[in-house]
Amino acid sequence: MSTGFSAGSQALGYLFQARYALYLVLTNKEELELAVESLDDITFFENENNPTELLQLKHHTTQASLTDSSSDLWKTIRVWSTQLQENKISLPDTLLTLVTTAEAPANSAAFLLRPVKARDSKRACEILLQVANKSENKNLTKSFEAFKALNPTQQQQLIDSIQIIDSSLDIIDITPKIKEKLIAVRREHRDAVYERLEGWWFAKVVKHLRDNSVNFISGFEVRDKICEINDQFKPDALPIDFFDLEIPEQPEISQDNRRFVAQLKEIAVQNKRIEKAILDYYRAFEQRSRWAREELLFGGEIEQYEKRLIDEWERYMLALQDEMSDSDESEVELKKLGRKVFNWMEQEADIRIRSQVTEPYVMRGSYHMLADQNLPRVHWHPKFVERLSQLLATT
Repeated sequence: MSTGFSAGSQALGYLFQARYALYLVLTNKEELELAVESLDDITFFENENNPTELLQLKHHTTQASLTDSSSDLWKTIRVWSTQLQENKISLPDTLLTLVTTAEAPANSAAFLLRPVKARDSKRACEILLQVANKSENKNLTKSFEAFKALNPTQQQQLIDSIQIIDSSLDIIDITPKIKEKLIAVRREHRDAVYERLEGWWFAKVVKHLRDNSVNFISGFEVRDKICEINDQFKPDALPIDFFDLEIPEQPEISQDNRRFVAQLKEIAVQNKRIEKAILDYYRAFEQRSRWAREELLFGGEIEQYEKRLIDEWERYMLALQDEMSDSDESEVELKKLGRKVFNWMEQEADIRIRSQVTEPYVMRGSYHMLADQNLPRVHWHPKFVERLSQLLATT
């Protein structure tokens, strides 16, 4: 049942604030620092004590108008009037910007405060004073009072410092504009780089809001992150996205009958190592799937990589078997040999799909994927495939 309140619109407003902040970081000078929900929705600083611009952001999901008695306009004026009264901002040294998806009607106060040649802040101040003195809108009484509490010089100084960016791009349409700022990124990779950049950026903003010790986000930091992500799309590299992936809820190891898990049980690997193997399996599976979706792999690259993995595993397995005598083929010795092969894969082998893809879970998880096939293409226990074939034949 509808209550008349849309939490979705409010959530979109917060997301718009974070996304627009990223756009502004890429648009402004690198040396500027940004704070979210500090003096305002977004604040730019030259240094800790010198705010250069305060921004209020207003996002609407339907068509809206920024009239002279608009709540968006007057609540913003209240915030800035109060800050001026409390000496938290210094005018005219600080630019005050209202960014809104609403449209300012022609000749309205907001219309006259747009950053254009026809701007008329004196006339805008007169209009706003008339509204503050005559309006009977009780919901805006505190906003009117905050503005009228300023002396005439302060009122005009405040309005002189305000710029209105109306009819702004919304949360969806701002995305292509951010991508346009990624000028050092190849066109075919911009979507993938942007997706990873925004994921990092949203996490950064959340940490910024949660942790008071993280006061500023540097423009240099964002540029460095773009370079770091972009480097992962070079011909000898691939992006790594699932290092922090958590394992979904798993059945007990004793009840997990997947082939690659059964193989590890067969060589008596302890459960904690099996859990890590399952994590590697999931990470590699998700990573390879994402590479495929984003068309980052060359034709047949995965197949060629798996052939290399199998060849290296086979060489190591055969070398160990050459050292065994017929008398060593007890179950205990076979399990021991299987653990040696598994230990080699997990701790020594370094077989990369590309030279700069150094994250071990790609190789480890790929081996587990090969071990998980109906007829495993790699195995640890020397007799595993033979026993499996016999079991299937009997079944």
